[in-house]
Amino acid sequence: MRANNLTISIPSKGCDKNPPCPYCVSKITGGVETNLALMERNIKKVLLLAKISQVSSVLLTGKGEPFLSSYLLSFIDIFKEFSVEVQTNGIWLNKNLGEIKNLYDMGLNVIAISVDNITSDYVKIIAEEAHKYGIVVRVTFNITNMLPTDINFLKLIDLCKNWSVNQMTLRNITTPNHTEETDQSKWIKKNVDPEMYNRLIKEFKEGCREKGFLVRSLPYGAMVYDYFGLSVSYSDYCIQDKNNSEDIRSLIFQEDGHLYTSWNSKASILF
Repeated sequence: MRANNLTISIPSKGCDKNPPCPYCVSKITGGVETNLALMERNIKKVLLLAKISQVSSVLLTGKGEPFLSSYLLSFIDIFKEFSVEVQTNGIWLNKNLGEIKNLYDMGLNVIAISVDNITSDYVKIIAEEAHKYGIVVRVTFNITNMLPTDINFLKLIDLCKNWSVNQMTLRNITTPNHTEETDQSKWIKKNVDPEMYNRLIKEFKEGCREKGFLVRSLPYGAMVYDYFGLSVSYSDYCIQDKNNSEDIRSLIFQEDGHLYTSWNSKASILF
């Protein structure tokens, strides 16, 4: 078994984004009951399997905002021998910039900020503070009609350069397979135009072919390019529904203390 990363869903106290993301995939895939005792019991086994599976990084995320969790620093410390990344909306971090030094001291390597608009100026503030300590900052654009209809690849590139981030990812917001219909999935069907994402990816590929170059290809299908020093990539889906055990995108350690290979399938449980 091989996996690109280990993703840990940290027990949290909800999300601080107001209004909340109407496309929230976490709401679509549902939740599990938190079992801290089982998480503590299994965490050494998770760490061992991550090493055996040759994961390249550990991603800390959650069904809510991970920076609202009192367990975040503990998980960073436990997995600090890996490259550790936190996925966030950036709101809490923007209000607590002084904590970035503490995060660095604990072993954090990457701050991944998810955005769905082009007015998130706090990204630049976070990036400038993070760069003081050598922390990498990635922006993931969630592609929906919340972006301007005339948005294009070069505008997103210019935005990332202005924000001083190191990496940019375009994420296609899709409804995972094999899930029940929710308010979020209904919103996605109504407000996500596949043509916008397809157009941006076409511009992406043309731009990288002409002025960039391929840095690496990942087993689960993603490709990373260098575009004038900016790392750029894209994801055709929000979560991986299936794998062949050699192209696993994420081993997923959920709040119930069990390890899975898919967010939306309890049958993907490993232990």
